[in-house]
Amino acid sequence: MNKLIVVLLALFVVFHLGGGWYFSEELKNDALVPDHNPATQDVIIDGISGSAVTLRAVEGTNPELAAPGVVGLDWGTGYGQLQPQMTTEPDGAVVRQLQRLTGDAPSPGTLARIDGFAFPSDPAMAFGLDYTDIEYPSTLGPMKAWRVLAQGETWVLHVHGLGASRGEALRLMRPLAAEGYPQLVIDYRNDEGAPADPSGFNQFGKTEWEDVAAAVDYLVDQGAESVVLTGYSTGAAHIFSYLYQGRNPAVKAVVVDSPNLDFEQTVDLGASQRSLPLIGLPIPGSLVWTAKRISSFRFGVDWNTTDYVPEAGLLDVPVLVIHGTDDDTVPLRSSQELAAARPDLVQIAIVPGAGHVRSWNVSATTYEATVINFLAGQLD
Repeated sequence: MNKLIVVLLALFVVFHLGGGWYFSEELKNDALVPDHNPATQDVIIDGISGSAVTLRAVEGTNPELAAPGVVGLDWGTGYGQLQPQMTTEPDGAVVRQLQRLTGDAPSPGTLARIDGFAFPSDPAMAFGLDYTDIEYPSTLGPMKAWRVLAQGETWVLHVHGLGASRGEALRLMRPLAAEGYPQLVIDYRNDEGAPADPSGFNQFGKTEWEDVAAAVDYLVDQGAESVVLTGYSTGAAHIFSYLYQGRNPAVKAVVVDSPNLDFEQTVDLGASQRSLPLIGLPIPGSLVWTAKRISSFRFGVDWNTTDYVPEAGLLDVPVLVIHGTDDDTVPLRSSQELAAARPDLVQIAIVPGAGHVRSWNVSATTYEATVINFLAGQLD
């Protein structure tokens, strides 16, 4: 019996150490190492009838053919918006209405990809909005940004999420421009073409806050008297880290969409959707815990400093949080915990049926009105 216990204990230790090392490597590749690979064209435009397109998945892929709401379709030589109404065929193909925005019309057999940003390329290409490519100085060197001028005095500074690009801000840029807000949409460390973080890893706000600070200081140096920070997914982590370091007094309000406020919760959510290799069983919680501890040892991940909810007492500006109920990337719970911790400053808008950074896509009118009304109430 004692030998059996020893064997079982040894197997337990080997399983957790080996599995923990394996999943820490997965965490490194999925989240910590900057990924500049181009998006995969995993959709085939199989048929076209008027404005209706039939979409199929490329074999071996799982694109969001039935993504709810309005999403983009990028086929390389053109770009359009897929409308919410759809029909699913028995073989898994999906038929949706396509509104072409730019470029050549697609033809049957064309490869494409679904794009949650919903608008093509840049502000001018997307909706004829004049902008300038600029650089702002940071501690690591020049960082690129889009600058959009307007008559208003309050600037909106957009910070995109992990693995995204400045295009993530396009959905909100148009209504803000219509309201007269000048805007700055920034790149930051580890973005393609930007200086790398000295660690070589994404830091989930631990160091990226310096780039947010540099962008705010740039705007103030250019004459901005008030600034609103807008963050998407992990961009919100960079913003909250900056706020807790001590914000520039010019920052008057914050808007965050699907904010990645607790990296550990986000990792736990991702792990809950995966299974053990070969055997296909759910990953045990003890193995997830071990993988996170090994990640701390191997890559310096500090789970406490990438959880921005416990320090909510440091907030001193109003915050609007927008989060969808169907977000399977960043847990809604962390946003709810933030709102519960600071009901005096944090407003939360929960969008039914919206996935990760997809609240605009499923309810654009409500989304835009929520943001505009929040800013009007805070900046009067």
